[in-house]
Amino acid sequence: MPPAAPWRAWAARVIALKPPRLALGLAIVLVLVSLALPLWSLGRVAGSEQDIGSFSWTAITTTTYISGVWDRTTILPYTSSQSPFPSPFPSPAFRAVGSALATAYLLNVVLLVVLAVVFGLFSIGYSRTMPTLSLLIVTMIVLGVALLALFYPIVAVPGAATTDVGTFTIDGFWGSDSVSGALWSWSPGLGWWVLLVAVILGTVGAVLPYVKSIRAMVPPAPEDWRPPAS
Repeated sequence: MPPAAPWRAWAARVIALKPPRLALGLAIVLVLVSLALPLWSLGRVAGSEQDIGSFSWTAITTTTYISGVWDRTTILPYTSSQSPFPSPFPSPAFRAVGSALATAYLLNVVLLVVLAVVFGLFSIGYSRTMPTLSLLIVTMIVLGVALLALFYPIVAVPGAATTDVGTFTIDGFWGSDSVSGALWSWSPGLGWWVLLVAVILGTVGAVLPYVKSIRAMVPPAPEDWRPPAS
């Protein structure tokens, strides 16, 4: 068998998934990837020193650069009494953010399970026999869980971060502020952006069978009547 044959067979199986299952499958993969990536980041620039903290499920990874050159990387759990930044934050550092992100990642897991269940239903052809109302319910469940997973950190993290920082207000999921000669900036982490793409794909994959069912309910347009030829 030629070396390219396995790849062709694999590509043929992927194409055979059809758009709904293909979108759901990609969404599942991306949600898995988002679980391994930080959902939020906080940066500090003071003179020639720059600190970038990435907030993941259980820990904060802080990378320090001096004059643009890497100096060190520190990984601290949210229960640590040390601060990941050279600034007098309350101790233990970022426990409230850790709690908010733990819930956010848990919602990602729930979304992963929901997408996997829907993918399984569509794989056994159950969607072809489901009534339109049932497909609508499935779509609403996927959309509701997906939006909750996507927007929960946007709502919860800023307030939690303000509680942990204590010295200034973090008034959004992304933004910046100048405090005591240092410029602080914060933004969604790579995991959140990956999750955004997963939410879009998962929603599309769940909506397509419902749209197909709706279109099947519409009666065909009547043929144009023409008088018989004399």
